[in-house]
Amino acid sequence: MKAKRLVFPGKLQVEIEEFDLPENLGPEEILIKNLWGLISPGTELAMFTESHVGFPIPDFGYAKFPFRPGYATVSRVMEVGENINELQNGDLLFTRIGHTSHAVLPTADRRHFIPDDILIEHVPFTALAQIALSSIRLSNIRLGHTVVIFGQGLIGNLAAQLMKTAGARKVIGIDPIPQRLEISSQCGIDLQINPTEVNVIESIDQITSGKGCQIVVEATGNPEVASQALQVASQMGQVILLGSPRGSAEIDLYFGLHKKGVSLIGAHASRQVDATQYGDDDSYEIMLEFIADKRLKVDPLLTHKLPTSQAKQGYQGLLNSQPNYLGVLLDLQTWK
Repeated sequence: MKAKRLVFPGKLQVEIEEFDLPENLGPEEILIKNLWGLISPGTELAMFTESHVGFPIPDFGYAKFPFRPGYATVSRVMEVGENINELQNGDLLFTRIGHTSHAVLPTADRRHFIPDDILIEHVPFTALAQIALSSIRLSNIRLGHTVVIFGQGLIGNLAAQLMKTAGARKVIGIDPIPQRLEISSQCGIDLQINPTEVNVIESIDQITSGKGCQIVVEATGNPEVASQALQVASQMGQVILLGSPRGSAEIDLYFGLHKKGVSLIGAHASRQVDATQYGDDDSYEIMLEFIADKRLKVDPLLTHKLPTSQAKQGYQGLLNSQPNYLGVLLDLQTWK
């Protein structure tokens, strides 16, 4: 059986390639058909633009061309192996696979049943929500804390919503794009700051009566923002690097960290504690439930639905037209 998938053969290039699926399923494998895939504006754009910090490092691993993008998908089961009893044809699943029409997966691969009352187009946002959850699970967020999030893209917006859910008294979203601040407001974030219009440090000083924010989340990946994030942290506050940094930053170790007792925390999604060992539910299952129950609002984040044949438009829009493009879904059933 022939299937199709997206590939980046080189910088700023997107193509569709055919590949062969196995002729026969193994007893512990499933054949799935992908329905929708959400473009990751962080990782996928970093690969598309060849700006990922791993490219100059020969043995880094995946930061090289050709690169096959995608990790946020909703899929339908087409066929199951003979030893599989928990799945059947037609089941809908949240999966973390590439932008591909079909795939054969071992049942051990990460996939989850989706709640009955969730909109199918909202399911892929689970992957980005789980990444945003890193900022909560790696922080000491407590009821009544004031939180500021630098960046109101997908990850920053979802992190801000989760901080409110976790008990923050007030959450502040910062972004230079007015349309993203409007979406932030629609998603229930308390306050919005545009750094091109006001002084961020002075504004937060006024909001917090000079105390600063107990939790500061840097969700842009811009190294220059890290220094500013440290300045708005409170005494004994935490600065969480949620966005993957695209380079180095110079910070004031004495005034930024040492004197105030600030903690600087790297929050790559892979650092999340395996919550299941403590009896907690799987993080993907929690995020699916939150989206289904609308405790996480993702509809305002969804700006475009494109056939996969127009994927390049989606990547270029996220790169060059950020006021208009935010959440871009690819219809993985449409390749022409």
